[in-house]
Amino acid sequence: MARIQKIPRGMEKVMSKKKLKILLVDDDEDDYVITKDLLSEIRWMKFDLYWEKTHENVLKLLNDNQFDLCLFDYRLGSKTGLDLLQEVVKNGYKGPVIILTGQGDYEIDKEVMKAGASDYLVKEQICSSLLERSIRHALERKRTEEALVASKDYAENLINSSIDMIIATNTDRLITEFNPAAQMVFEYNKYDVLYKPFRILFADGNEWQHINRKIEQKGCFSGEVIKKKKNGETFHSYLSASVLRDLKGGEVGIISISRDITVQKRLEAQLLYNAFHDSLTGLPNRKLFMNHLEKVIRLSQMDKGFLFAVLFLDIDRFKVINDSLGHAIGDKLLISIAERLKECLRHNDIVARFGGDEFVILLSDIKESSCAKVIAEKILNKLKEPFCLDGHSVFTGTSIGIVLSEEYYDRPEDILRDADTVMYRAKMNGRSNYAMFDKEMHAHAVKTLQMEADLQRAIVNNEFKLYYQPIVSLADGNITGVESLIRWEHPQKGLVSPAEFIPLAEETGMIESIGRWVIKESLSQSKIWHNVEYSNVSLSVNVSARQFRSHNLPEIIRRILEETGMDSMAFDLEITESTVMEDMDRSIKTLEELNSMGVKIMLDDFGTGFSAINNLRFLPVNGIKIDLSLTKDIATSPGAATIAKAIINMAHGLNKKVIAEGVETDAQLEFLRSHNCDMAQGYLFGRPMPASELVRILEKNSMHYKISNDKKSVSTEHPFERALLTHFRHHLLPHNYAS
Repeated sequence: MARIQKIPRGMEKVMSKKKLKILLVDDDEDDYVITKDLLSEIRWMKFDLYWEKTHENVLKLLNDNQFDLCLFDYRLGSKTGLDLLQEVVKNGYKGPVIILTGQGDYEIDKEVMKAGASDYLVKEQICSSLLERSIRHALERKRTEEALVASKDYAENLINSSIDMIIATNTDRLITEFNPAAQMVFEYNKYDVLYKPFRILFADGNEWQHINRKIEQKGCFSGEVIKKKKNGETFHSYLSASVLRDLKGGEVGIISISRDITVQKRLEAQLLYNAFHDSLTGLPNRKLFMNHLEKVIRLSQMDKGFLFAVLFLDIDRFKVINDSLGHAIGDKLLISIAERLKECLRHNDIVARFGGDEFVILLSDIKESSCAKVIAEKILNKLKEPFCLDGHSVFTGTSIGIVLSEEYYDRPEDILRDADTVMYRAKMNGRSNYAMFDKEMHAHAVKTLQMEADLQRAIVNNEFKLYYQPIVSLADGNITGVESLIRWEHPQKGLVSPAEFIPLAEETGMIESIGRWVIKESLSQSKIWHNVEYSNVSLSVNVSARQFRSHNLPEIIRRILEETGMDSMAFDLEITESTVMEDMDRSIKTLEELNSMGVKIMLDDFGTGFSAINNLRFLPVNGIKIDLSLTKDIATSPGAATIAKAIINMAHGLNKKVIAEGVETDAQLEFLRSHNCDMAQGYLFGRPMPASELVRILEKNSMHYKISNDKKSVSTEHPFERALLTHFRHHLLPHNYAS
């Protein structure tokens, strides 16, 4: 008989670990010897064979030893191998058992296999190869069963230890698995729901039908659902469910994994509420209000009969109350105001807080415009009543701007802009007042919007031009400097005055980019003049309030000076008196930084207020410019003359230069010369002009002052130039130079 020469695939691990412990139960010693010899022929298999003649000690042997395999003879005296097999299985033995019999019998074969035997062999037919195959299959089957049990145990442990709710059903959607997490959340005992319909766990039967259809159509479903506990309480859950299939691919049910997301949904709802509501008053905030406003705009566009109104409220004296009584009282006042405002409105109206002391109201579906006025008057009266806050009787009021729905409104931002604008008009008319936005105001707003768009385009298209106005020394008539002035050459409107666009540029913030352009272009032009022969002509540039308040103004100017190569000592910055007085400490710091760079500072529009007169001695400025509003009256008004004389004397006493703006008459010039004003500018000497025109004036001016004392005149073909030079000779030069 051929010996087994090779270890069968799959048995290497089994055989490399240990010897197999095999128990043979057979009352025939010859059969024992034959069986041992057959086992010995299986060369890949190492084993220890234990032989027991009767069945009486088998149970004890199995309990005391871990046998890997049992071989039972079918005939064992009063009992059969089948009886023994049933006993050991009942006693808990789970190892493979092969039954050996002296004769084949199909019925016996069927019975022993049914009882749990791994195989049934006829002794007369047994050879080593047949026995080896039977043992190998028995061991492999045992290993597979153990792996399946381990896998099942692992799956059960995974399911039972999972924090997610895991529920399985059969094809009828009856619950077959309900893990501990599901029991805890649903508050059902496992046996309360086994083989009950899966739909009992859903709050809405229609929702379950929708989910089941998705599973049947696509094989899976995932999404948020609302489920129901045993006590009827509902909760949010995220459900992921899919079809459960057997090894052949047939459907055996569904498996669902879900998690209670109630806390998460509550947090999301709170975050959503916080995102759209004011934290102090609980009112809707700007974002939510704008959403509602956009909706009613759309409604009004679809239904011309649908009217609405927006009321913009600013609380009177709130800053005074907040500063004097403290922020806690201020907050309580805002909360109380919010409550009173709600009392004045209908259930479908909305009141929002935009921050600070600003409230905005949306009146939806009003019958006529007078309804908005009625509500406004109701609010005014309600807020006039005193507020009792922590023992303080607080009195306040509000200014209200009202905008009615009109067909030209398409964006919420436009309505709010107009409501804010008209609110300021109401505030100017006196406290506790309201004003309506009218067509005239709308036309002005549209014009302003167009101007803003044009201004944006002008920056991109380089539509700005610089004009220069001479600054003349009153001691010798020399042009000692020029002031750079911006002009806008509008493609349709022509030359636009700075008075029309500078305030808008300041308001929108465009002034910063425009201002940088002015400084750079002016310095570049001045550098050209200095490179020829006009190095004694300084450049003055105006700086807006917004530019001056910018924290990086000194750095911007330093960088432009480096880029243009212009000498900072020939550069003057003009800053208005009112701008400097806004924040003295910060202004002084900025001025000192500019001074350290060599830039000279002129205090512009001086004389329009008296605060600067007292503070001039503390300001690091090089000079002042008397405002034209004062200059125009110095020759006709004794009061103006006295003030101008005082300003000149005070400035000189502080070693500061004085320039008079707006000089237009000989009488004004004579007054300024007689009181030793240093310099002047105005239409008397020349209007603002392009650089090309100014350079001709500078040339003629330079030629004129090279003339010797023989009063030789200088001819010019340009009438403006001739007139300007004649004026210099007659009015500014010492009298021995006059012709």
